[in-house]
Amino acid sequence: MKKYIRTERANLFEPNVYISMVVKISGMVSKEAVREAVEKAYEANEATMSRIVMEDGGDAYYEKMESSGCKFFFDSRSFITIIKESEKNPFAIQKGELVRTYLTIENQEMVLLIHAHHLVGDGKSILILVKDVMDGLSGKQPEYKPMFLIDQRFLRKKAKLRLGIRLALKKVNRKWEKVGKAFTWEDYYDVHKRYWESHSSEIEVKTYSANELKKNCKNGATLNSYLITDFLRKTTESKVVGIPVNIREDDNGMSNQTSGISIKCQYQTDKSFEENLSIIHKEIYKMIRNVNMKYFILLFMGQLSPSLVDSILLQTHGCYQNKLSKKMAGIMGYIGKEGRDLGVTNLTRINIPNDYGSFRIEDILFIPPKVSFTE
Repeated sequence: MKKYIRTERANLFEPNVYISMVVKISGMVSKEAVREAVEKAYEANEATMSRIVMEDGGDAYYEKMESSGCKFFFDSRSFITIIKESEKNPFAIQKGELVRTYLTIENQEMVLLIHAHHLVGDGKSILILVKDVMDGLSGKQPEYKPMFLIDQRFLRKKAKLRLGIRLALKKVNRKWEKVGKAFTWEDYYDVHKRYWESHSSEIEVKTYSANELKKNCKNGATLNSYLITDFLRKTTESKVVGIPVNIREDDNGMSNQTSGISIKCQYQTDKSFEENLSIIHKEIYKMIRNVNMKYFILLFMGQLSPSLVDSILLQTHGCYQNKLSKKMAGIMGYIGKEGRDLGVTNLTRINIPNDYGSFRIEDILFIPPKVSFTE
């Protein structure tokens, strides 16, 4: 059965869609033993055993492979150096290269860098892969896990778009049928090359005490709300903040089970930090509690023609020109004044064990994707 890419279609042609996770592990073993554990982890997940197929008509889907196209490397460089090189080398997702795992040795500790294309899953999915690797290192065979995709059947049970929006999207799709086209792997590689010729990720790592930060989270505010408020107080301007929302119902499998909301807010200088934090936190959770807003982006993207979604990314980066694509790019904030200024995310509680036989996870660093249409 083909598993079509609908709600996450924007990830297909997005040139900066990479998730990174750095895992420090105490306990030493040979490089080949780590390679074997990583390859067993790949084999244990449908997502890492799949490739992406694009049909002539514009649809795209996951196709199960007999062997994984995901890669393993041994490298002596820092994880930041590796990421900055890897991001410029497009993933061959049509061959199943959805994850690259790197092993380095640092201060007698093993360090795994997992650099993944977002189509393989969300941040929680990478934690599932990490657990499978750790199980493999300890001699345990990880169990096979199928991939659950968020589709329209799932979404219809949760929320729905307003009638006016549904009718407008049908009209847009009919127009696209007349003026649009389907895109190819050549376009996939072209947009990646064009974007990364003039971009490079900047990664700065700072360590804070979560317990100390939580002391500042009054009246039920979360760390996410605190961080957003802290960012906003450094500017007097109104900002659009994008926030991923976990909608995962299957904690076992690798896939994308994340929605997203955005809020437009401004730090009010005539109020205290605690008052601003309370205002921003309430605004975030007002959006999340509204199920139609919580699932809006997935419902919206799932109703658009897949190749039209592709065209919006290509239009944004100068790889394609079309009046309808340009109009939709403006409406969706890819170009123009309605774009997202800031994105803040975290994995919340990491719900995998620390200890695996003689091996222990000492630290995990999550580096989320910074989509290409934000500054």
